[in-house]
Amino acid sequence: MIETNSSNLIRRRYSSVHGARAQPCFSNMLDVARAGAPRAVLGYRRAGNEPLFLECYLDAPVEDCLTAALDRPIVRKSVIEIGSLAADDAFAMVSLWAMAANDLGGECEIAVATLTAPLRQMFRRMGVPLHTLAPARADRVGDPEIWGRYYDSDPLVCAGLIAEGQRAIGAYLSARRNIAA
Repeated sequence: MIETNSSNLIRRRYSSVHGARAQPCFSNMLDVARAGAPRAVLGYRRAGNEPLFLECYLDAPVEDCLTAALDRPIVRKSVIEIGSLAADDAFAMVSLWAMAANDLGGECEIAVATLTAPLRQMFRRMGVPLHTLAPARADRVGDPEIWGRYYDSDPLVCAGLIAEGQRAIGAYLSARRNIAA
């Protein structure tokens, strides 16, 4: 992976929050920047193009887990993995999620991510519906020690329909703008 300010933000936040030494593992990144510096960043990969990191936590391919969770057939190419989430402030992260839903939703229907308890709580506050696919357990990765205290934050593999997320995040941001006005 090419060294970038975005990957530096990921390393810095994972180190300070979790004591982790994990390296960003996504070649595609989105960020929200202020004054030229990233304030929030995420990585993504399309399931139709390559294996997903979070599949190490699943007992079956992601599309099979989604088919069971959503009770309808899901094809792999309709899934996008979001990961390496890092932000210096919550509003930048919400803005980034809105941008990601708009930018990535055109090609994929479902987003999957490994979400810690605080991130799941943030999505609940915004009204984003999530489906839990599996716990993300340290014994499922090859080098759990580099993740520091990450697994103490109750990470779960979650999925959401991108269109539902777009609507919920849009409504949340609109309400915030109305309050600020």
